[in-house]
Amino acid sequence: MLFASDLDQTLIYSRRSFRHEAAEEDIRLIEVLDGKEISFMTHKAISLLKQVSEKALFVPVTTRTIEQFKRISIFQSELAAEYAVTSNGGNILINGTPDSGWNARIAEQLKDGMPREEMLEKFQEIVHEEWVLKQRTADDLFSYCIIDREKIPAELESFTQWLSEAGWTHSMQGRKLYFVPKPVSKWAAIEYIKNLVGEDTVSAAGDSLLDLCLLENADYAFAPRHGELQEKGQDSQGKITRTEREGILASEEILAGVLEKTDHHLNAVQR
Repeated sequence: MLFASDLDQTLIYSRRSFRHEAAEEDIRLIEVLDGKEISFMTHKAISLLKQVSEKALFVPVTTRTIEQFKRISIFQSELAAEYAVTSNGGNILINGTPDSGWNARIAEQLKDGMPREEMLEKFQEIVHEEWVLKQRTADDLFSYCIIDREKIPAELESFTQWLSEAGWTHSMQGRKLYFVPKPVSKWAAIEYIKNLVGEDTVSAAGDSLLDLCLLENADYAFAPRHGELQEKGQDSQGKITRTEREGILASEEILAGVLEKTDHHLNAVQR
């Protein structure tokens, strides 16, 4: 089995997103930036993920850039994975190195779509400093903004409709608004890895609209009871297993569920 999981607010959490009071002895700091604490996992979640990794091929799948992903210390050390998907599927790392064949495939697919510059030019029609605080480009593949959600204009809805027709998708996660070309998807990258390693069965976990393609195509799909998918009421026709708990404790529940499915799969294969 292959286990493909989103990271932020699925397996790893900032203090702001804990949604529970967590005792310091129950959590572990796994990411630091410029001396500041960024992300944590519970010790129980780490233990469960290690158990899953011993029985299945664990593939971290994140919208983070390569640089941002490599800041997460635990995924560069005892939970380092042979394969990792970054940049929302735009990059596949094999033992930490980008797969050039995948990069060439993505570059070719993007030639047929609307250029990012043209998309951003249209977006500027509704941009105002009151609600768009920063604009960024990630790994030269997609764009995102830091926003004030309380000041989003009504025009954003019509823009996102236009965006979809133009071959792009969007996602709003916390204070970040993402614009991603449709060929750059988490499932496309996982399907590539799945075929590469010859694995037939996939478990997946995620919390945002950018994870939905992953969850819809997986054999077993898990999502926390928080995040964008929860807010939008997306459940892929009842296929997604929701956690009972929110926040950092949801990661433990997700991993326990994945471990159960992995054991069941291994037992079925061995019969």
